[in-house]
Amino acid sequence: MMEWFLNRTPRERVILVAGGALALVIIVWQFVWSPLSNGVERLESTVAVQTRLLIDAQNAASIAPREAARPRSEQSLYVVVDRTARTHGVADAFTQTSQDGATGLTVRFTSAPFDALLGWLMTLESEHAVTVDQATFNAMQQPGLVSGQVLLRRY
Repeated sequence: MMEWFLNRTPRERVILVAGGALALVIIVWQFVWSPLSNGVERLESTVAVQTRLLIDAQNAASIAPREAARPRSEQSLYVVVDRTARTHGVADAFTQTSQDGATGLTVRFTSAPFDALLGWLMTLESEHAVTVDQATFNAMQQPGLVSGQVLLRRY
């Protein structure tokens, strides 16, 4: 091989050396540098996603104890719902209240003042750890009044 190379003219030798060097650079780029570079970018992206996930988990963990610390009444859900509804002036709009499992209560109402109803639901959540699992509201003819039902749960 060396004899063949040395038998070439100087111009051909320069072209062969330059072509070989160029081929070597292309091979190294294609099969070594590019896969390593893409792997690093993929790993950096994965680290960024995992970091965001960790931050979200830490934020959720810091919120959870505060939610667990919310006061929970020892009274039954029915009693809490009835007492707070009377306080907010929406109890007269209730047409039916029925138990839904061990921790649920379905309340149907008609002609309830919407603002007072929302205030009542916010009080249930913030002061008694009662959440709205499902809700249906229908507008009445008279502005500001609604009918519908809510499914309340205490966890």
